[in-house]
Amino acid sequence: MPSSRILGFLVVFPWLLAAQSFTPGQSYFGANNYVEYIAGNMPIILSAPHGGLLSPASIPDRDCSGCSTVNDFNTQELARALANSMYERTGCHPHLVINRLHRRKLDANRDLPEAADGNPTAGQAWTDFHNFLGGAKNTVTWTFGKGFYVDLHGHAHTIQRLELGYLLNSDELRLPDDSLNNNTYTGYSSIQNLAENNAQNLSHADLLHGEQSLGELLHDRGYAATPSFTDPAPDPGEDYFSGGYNTARYGSYNGGAIDGVQIECNRTGIRDSLTQVERFADTLAVALIDYIERHYFNGLGTVLCNSTSAPDTGTNPWQMQLSPNPYCRSFQISQNDPGAVWQAEIFDFYGNLLFVRSLEAGISEQITFPQRQNVFVVLRRNGEIATARTVLHYCR
Repeated sequence: MPSSRILGFLVVFPWLLAAQSFTPGQSYFGANNYVEYIAGNMPIILSAPHGGLLSPASIPDRDCSGCSTVNDFNTQELARALANSMYERTGCHPHLVINRLHRRKLDANRDLPEAADGNPTAGQAWTDFHNFLGGAKNTVTWTFGKGFYVDLHGHAHTIQRLELGYLLNSDELRLPDDSLNNNTYTGYSSIQNLAENNAQNLSHADLLHGEQSLGELLHDRGYAATPSFTDPAPDPGEDYFSGGYNTARYGSYNGGAIDGVQIECNRTGIRDSLTQVERFADTLAVALIDYIERHYFNGLGTVLCNSTSAPDTGTNPWQMQLSPNPYCRSFQISQNDPGAVWQAEIFDFYGNLLFVRSLEAGISEQITFPQRQNVFVVLRRNGEIATARTVLHYCR
């Protein structure tokens, strides 16, 4: 990995350059408070693009041809309840981005021209929404090496079931497993990365509608879902949402190590009351944590909100230990490879190199900053970048 990739990351996402220390669980806002980002420290990213309630008169209603302006009832509330349930069950926070504007004013699940319909204020909110999501995606990538994105929506279809969208339409989901597992359909998928590299070596078809698919994990907990082992695909003529702009942009359809799914939630028994919202949110939290543990980390407890070692590639016998993360006053780095020359480079969020430390095998190097801040740690082995980590500053 060339070092230019690290600086390129900072340039592409300039909102990170404000040297702001993001505290997990705390809210941060874009312009006019129209977009809210609740910072996370676990490898799960959530978004609610169609649940906003704000309708400022200063932003005209969208009236572009084909524009949908109907809100997804109680999806903002569902996203917040889901994040809270994850924290209550794990002590860790998912990343959460919420569009607080009504869909009449902004559709944050469309490209900019349709999303804001030419209004600059709505356009700034769209930019804030996607900058926050892009930053969360990169933070998860650098911290954990991989992760999972969930875009939460609500549907009004007749059949009361969850619709999980992986960017494959219902005709494609009905194809034989051999077809779903070939490069064509894996290449269309928002879980392309997971299909190529998962802890149990399951196939793409297994991950879509097998016994350990997300849909079946939800079905087993009392919520009907398609695709799943029980309901592998919608029948011909049945309504189904396969995923949209956000799922394609932030899942692994276009590459990268963050997979994604659009979850379209039915109203009855899920969104029809806040009691049902909270009940489903807790079930979804359990299912997502189970899913991440089964398919990504093969034992989630050690990495849920504290990535302490380089991702296991299956070929590297060496390990980097970095803890605690987040840190308060200092953190330690160590490596266990005596046969190579190792050094750690510490960057601030402007991309400035703060200092370099040599690392001897088996000896922990303590890193202390006069000004506590979020940093990047880049580890070089014989001069080549071996891995990198975001280290967050957080004092309880």
